Amino acid sequence: MDDMQKRVSIIKDTDHKKAVFAALEQLEGVDDVVKNFSRIVIKPNLCGGVESEPGSYTSTTVLRSVLELFSAFSVPLFVGEADCSFNDAGHMFSSLGIHALGKQFGATVVNLSEGSYADVTVPHCNAIRTLRISTVLQDSLIVSVPVLKTHPWSGVTVSMKNMYGAVYQRAKAMYHTGLEKNIVDINSVIGAHISIVDATVAVVHGGFKYGLWVGSPSSRLDLIIAGFNPVAVDAVGARILNRDPGDIGHIRLAAAQGMGCCNSKELEILCRGYSWPGSEQQVM
Repeated sequence: MDDMQKRVSIIKDTDHKKAVFAALEQLEGVDDVVKNFSRIVIKPNLCGGVESEPGSYTSTTVLRSVLELFSAFSVPLFVGEADCSFNDAGHMFSSLGIHALGKQFGATVVNLSEGSYADVTVPHCNAIRTLRISTVLQDSLIVSVPVLKTHPWSGVTVSMKNMYGAVYQRAKAMYHTGLEKNIVDINSVIGAHISIVDATVAVVHGGFKYGLWVGSPSSRLDLIIAGFNPVAVDAVGARILNRDPGDIGHIRLAAAQGMGCCNSKELEILCRGYSWPGSEQQVM
């Protein structure tokens, strides 16, 4: 695992656009990653939330900032979300103004549960032998833009769980049986190349409302977390949520399979405006 894969950037700033740009600048190497791909797909967490509940879905401020940043690259740009059992992408696109937002930055907004798909064999599968995904995701740079949340079944939901939400089938609840193995299998096929976590408003203390997991109440953290490896990013996110990454099944399993590092002591954690808990790192 190279040094870039162990690097995680954390920015605390009440100006959330500034925080997004600073997190990627501090991370370094984004240009080198982007040049290997002919298109970019940004995957926010929209269908996992409720429009009236901040922190339950990726904020449009953060999504707009990510779109602005990646629109600077001369490649086709997409925003993609898939339907889920409790919500559909079209509804969230409409209610949050995602089509207009995409148009502002030349991005095509796509429902990842519609259109052409591919059935992909999962390498070294734990549970899922074949995964159905939108062809938009194939051979694309995937930028996962999740919200930082606890979760009743997976423990936490950060970048890896966000990509669970990109699976083509609407009835993804079927993957809740053996959830940790399924999350790892999904990420072995459509894992993010860059993760930008919206922890501006997070679900630290969660509860069910309208059948979905939301803040009870939501917690304003004013943080953006970014990294190239979703296992490392999820491990850092878990720590910020006061959870041990080793106790989170999908993080632990992914690390055991060599998909990334979940030991925060082995990660290069770069902070600005924020003191990393339990370490000697100081605010830059």
